[in-house]
Amino acid sequence: MKKSILFFLLFLVFMLPVTLTAQSNEVLDVFLEQDKADLGTTSWLILASAGKIDEEASVEDALNWIMKADGLGKMEDLSPRRNITYGEFSYILMEVLEEKGGLMYRLVPGPRYAAREAAYNKWLLGRSAPGRSLKPFEVINTIITVLETEGDQS
Repeated sequence: MKKSILFFLLFLVFMLPVTLTAQSNEVLDVFLEQDKADLGTTSWLILASAGKIDEEASVEDALNWIMKADGLGKMEDLSPRRNITYGEFSYILMEVLEEKGGLMYRLVPGPRYAAREAAYNKWLLGRSAPGRSLKPFEVINTIITVLETEGDQS
């Protein structure tokens, strides 16, 4: 089991340069060593991958971008070190990538319906409970999946 997880993480690390170009290795190493994904680094990864902030920007720059974003008003606690939930991750991803979503997400945008949209789009395998915590490799794998899917639609 440990060998398969190690192989998967090594695979992701080697795939990151293709998708996330010249990300800071130090930030990614620290991120992948964590048990659960944190809000600050996850936000930075999403924004840098989407080209919304420079790759040299800090985690604080990413959180400032989120605070100023019009569509992300439902994000209340922006503490950079706290765990990010599946719903919050999906919400940030949908807003940053300007995904339209389904009827309920359009009527009531927020983490709950963003999680449902992410589950519907099969961005992340496993439970789609909006309040569940994510592991760092799930975050990176989902970002890669979404960006590849978006690239195929262009």
